[in-house]
Amino acid sequence: MATDIYEDALYGQVVPSDWNNETVSSLILLVDGEEEFVIENNEHSETLVEHIDRWITAEGIITEADDELRIKVRSYTLEDGIDYEGDDAW
Repeated sequence: MATDIYEDALYGQVVPSDWNNETVSSLILLVDGEEEFVIENNEHSETLVEHIDRWITAEGIITEADDELRIKVRSYTLEDGIDYEGDDAW
């Protein structure tokens, strides 16, 4: 039952993990299509709800305990920016 806590930056996709009626109640960061990091609730996780299915680099505190990986996001950068000005279809 050892708990590892460390700071790291992770690149992954923000996906919902739980719903309350039609509202997303929790998120995970899917890394390498395999590892799932539960995103802990804080002011950054509230804004991440607006970026579901987007790719980000998240910096924060990682906690590994009892087969569960968690991240407390301190900051993040969107990595799949949408460039509407360069798209001729618009």
